Formats: sequence, structure tokens, C-alpha cells
Amino acid sequence: MAVVTLDELKDLKVISQDAYDVGDIIDVRYDMANWSAEGLKVRCTKDVSNIIGAGSSKSMILIKPPTFQKHDVLLLPDTVEDARAYIRADSEALEVVSNIIGKKVYSCDQQAIGAIESVYIDVSDWVIHSFTIKLDKTAHELLGIKKGFGFLTKSVSGISVGHVATVAENISLNLVMDQVRDIVTVV
Repeated sequence: MAVVTLDELKDLKVISQDAYDVGDIIDVRYDMANWSAEGLKVRCTKDVSNIIGAGSSKSMILIKPPTFQKHDVLLLPDTVEDARAYIRADSEALEVVSNIIGKKVYSCDQQAIGAIESVYIDVSDWVIHSFTIKLDKTAHELLGIKKGFGFLTKSVSGISVGHVATVAENISLNLVMDQVRDIVTVV
């Protein structure tokens, strides 16, 4: 399993094996119904846009490579021509991961837990995996976690997409606060 956060991917240049600058990663698109990551949202460069027929320069495309190498750039395993097999037009019908960040999270018994701080994406299976949540002031006590020094609030991991009941203005979990206490880990 190769898990990365949106922060680790955002703004990376995507480079093909034939040394084309494909573009910059803007976000990750996903399907809310099953949490599948549908691809990296990339602002395509003019040169590559002409090669793949993506329209004008700065066109948005989705790239979902079978593998890649992540360094200070994201290196595709193929040439631009071969990468066409996993490049498609961007779709506004799909959600972007960045819209999840900052959403408030509540247990199913309506207790405030905190806000999404990071989203973890498994890029080997292309699914949204889990979240890190920055704790709400009141959640520390409810979860039995000591507050940090001064203004420091803690974050927890351990909440997976399987724990999510609904996503709307806020995220509601299918767990009561006692169950949340049993699965989270302070990070």
C-alpha cells in the first residue's frame, strides 16, 4: 500500500518518461459513492495539451497512472503518447479531496470531534483511505486525551472512510464517541 496525502502531491510537476512537463497537480478527484480516487487533477501544459488533444493550454486533465515515482516531481512510467491510456478530461461531476479538508467531523451521537486536517490516499489501489483530524477543544476530554501546552491542539488518526456515514456540510461518522475513543491514535 502506497499512501500519500494531498499535501504531498499538490503542486508537484508531472513528468513523462520522454521528459515532457505534463503539468502541475492541482488536486485529486474522487467518487463520493465509493471513495475511489479517480485521478490526479492536473493543469496541463501547452505542449502536452497539443500532443494529447486536450484543448488549449492550461486545460484540466485527470491522470490515473498504474504506478509512478514521487520525488520532487511525479514521474510517470510511460511516454506522453503511452500515457494517453490513463489520461482523460477533468470532470466537475467528481469531488476534489481539498473540499474535505477543514470539514467538521461529528460522531453519530452528535459530539464534535474536530476538523479534517489531512486526507490519506492509497495510490496503489486509488482509494481515499483515512483522515487525520485536528481535535475540537471539547473533544480532548471526551476522548480522554490530555490537551497540549498552551494553544496547541492535538490531532488524531485512525478514522477511515469506512467510519463515515455521511458527507455534507459536515462529516458524520457511524461511530459514537466511545467507539471513536477506542480507535483513534494521537499523532
